[in-house]
Amino acid sequence: MTSQQQHIDSDAFLQPRTFERLMGDTELSYYLPSRADGANDMCMYLGFRAPQRLFTPRRVLATWALLLLRHPLLAARVIPPPSSGSPFETDYSSARFSYAAPTSPTDAIRKASALLEFQKGVSKDEIFDRYLNGKRLLGDNRLCYLIFTENSPRTENDQAEFSWFFGAAHFISDSVAFHQLANEFFTIIAGTEFGYGYTAMDLEELVRKEWQTRWGSGSSATVVLPSPVEERLPPVRGAFRKAAGRVDFLNSSRKDIGGHVLPRTKGAKRKAVVRTIAFDEATSRTILRKCKSQGVSFSNALFALCALAWTRTQLERGVELRTDLPIMMYTALNLRPYLLPSDSSYWSPALGFFNIILPSFVPSTSLSGDKTAWKALRSTFWQRARSAKAQTARATKHPLLVSRVRETARQRSETARAFAVEDDAKELGLPMHPRTSSSTPIITQKSTAPSAALFGLSQLGSLDGIYIHKDYPSVQLHWHAPATRIRPGGFLLFSYTFAGKLYLNLGYDVNGFKDGIVEAWWKDLQGGVEEFLIGKPAARL
Repeated sequence: MTSQQQHIDSDAFLQPRTFERLMGDTELSYYLPSRADGANDMCMYLGFRAPQRLFTPRRVLATWALLLLRHPLLAARVIPPPSSGSPFETDYSSARFSYAAPTSPTDAIRKASALLEFQKGVSKDEIFDRYLNGKRLLGDNRLCYLIFTENSPRTENDQAEFSWFFGAAHFISDSVAFHQLANEFFTIIAGTEFGYGYTAMDLEELVRKEWQTRWGSGSSATVVLPSPVEERLPPVRGAFRKAAGRVDFLNSSRKDIGGHVLPRTKGAKRKAVVRTIAFDEATSRTILRKCKSQGVSFSNALFALCALAWTRTQLERGVELRTDLPIMMYTALNLRPYLLPSDSSYWSPALGFFNIILPSFVPSTSLSGDKTAWKALRSTFWQRARSAKAQTARATKHPLLVSRVRETARQRSETARAFAVEDDAKELGLPMHPRTSSSTPIITQKSTAPSAALFGLSQLGSLDGIYIHKDYPSVQLHWHAPATRIRPGGFLLFSYTFAGKLYLNLGYDVNGFKDGIVEAWWKDLQGGVEEFLIGKPAARL
């Protein structure tokens, strides 16, 4: 079976019409590691204030059902690779999605209800802890879940405090899709054009019309699930171009040099925590103006801040710093601007990766601690921020970007399949065979330098370009925090602007690192923001 969806059940109205397709490389690379305990399951918390009448359970359910009709991958399930009795003979690339269309508007609402939970008076930290550290909420038969919480009783003007907590498997989603979905939700339920003046019955009528358009009599849908991102990228045609792209990928990988890693522990039980800093609007404007005056974005500056904070943390702790090796950090690349036009749902993962590499040393003159030394360090900091900007531009505008993305996805998928064999063999108590690569070898000089990343960053930029706040003025979105269900020793830093405020969000395994190293680095990162971006010079290197 190819990745193209296949209409496999009858067209009988009372029987669900089912559509399937194979996972693409990107999806498979996230799915296989998630099978055991939900590694990389994503989630997002939105805190908001709004009229209570707009967010009754019936209205929320109808809106949610409408979204599931529009974005079928959310309501799909996974058919895992069929077991052949031995992991060494299992075809892990045969994992596929299966979507059973609802048989009626009532069935659509019933299915939506199974993916929705209402609660009252539950704190943000409690919700995060349940999702990140408790029993996995998602699985092959539930790829997403919405938890809607009312956190305060209605006031005199009908205002109440709510939270919108949404989780989805990473193999069907990315951060951009999360925010587009949230904006669509608030536009439907509280938008000035529709939802604000609609009753619950009116919203349910929207569900009926959407179902009728997609699945009612006369509908003839044949392709329902969005294609894998690899099929929506511009094709690379010709054996020569494909070979040239692979050589370019291998040669560019040789330049990915990094010699710094966070010191991790082993054996402790994983416990994910989320630390979020939201700068007020005035301070956020100060930070963004400062970056603009230096010809960089905050995202560019954050790479330099992270690297400098690591250097400071190591020196402050008396640890020998490998200044001869640079610091490498990886970051996500939104592929949506590179995709071919499509009428399908935006809900699917569309991301790649690239690395930013910065020096680990500080100028020797900065060690004296006087005013001149601080000026030298400040100059070095902005120079490195501009270096991050230049590296980002080279990566995102490279003429062979599509080839690099495809090759990265292929290699990640191949690695995930190899580890799936090992995981399943270990689970069954079977000895491992020597690992072999299925890749066609290409002669290229292998780099002897280390290629270790310190950690990853997810730089989302301004989310106020996705959330169209003016379309639902009765809703006051005031808090946002993302997170992932990380592996033991996991670490991921987010940055974004939301509702006019700049956020730094750190998720990590509090039991996965040695000697409070993450907490010390987090403190140094915040100090760097104050020192270089807000204007509070510190009396230290």
